[in-house]
Amino acid sequence: MTTKSETTKDRASLTIRRIAASLVIVATVVSCFSGCNAVKRRLTITSEPSGALVYLNDKEIGRTPISQNFVHSGTYKIRCCKEGFVMEETYYKAGTPWYLYPGFDFISENFVPGEIRDEQHCHVVLTPKREITPEEIKDSAVKLRDEAHNKFQFEQ
Repeated sequence: MTTKSETTKDRASLTIRRIAASLVIVATVVSCFSGCNAVKRRLTITSEPSGALVYLNDKEIGRTPISQNFVHSGTYKIRCCKEGFVMEETYYKAGTPWYLYPGFDFISENFVPGEIRDEQHCHVVLTPKREITPEEIKDSAVKLRDEAHNKFQFEQ
């Protein structure tokens, strides 16, 4: 036969176990959705010479060197312009690190303590514009005129 005090102890022990299990479940859910652990992705763009105006996917973001956060892997259009230089347009492919593949991404974003950084870098080399002299323009025009004249005579 059980006494009243043993039954009360069993009920208290069961209640404590239920509260502890509930706290573990709540802590797990909160840690999964807290967002405190995250992957920070950053693209740094530099140019030679520095100080070039940068457009990322046709949106002006500033002058080199510049860093920009990005969310997803993929191809980004980068255009750099600077006075006295030819505008350069390139496409940069931001790769996916192994810890952002499906399955691993859930673990790395929610359970890895601290912050994971994905730093990517793109360097653009600008070429100086070449000044065209008036003589070069005249020579080019004469050459074009002669080619057109010869073609016209040949067809008749």
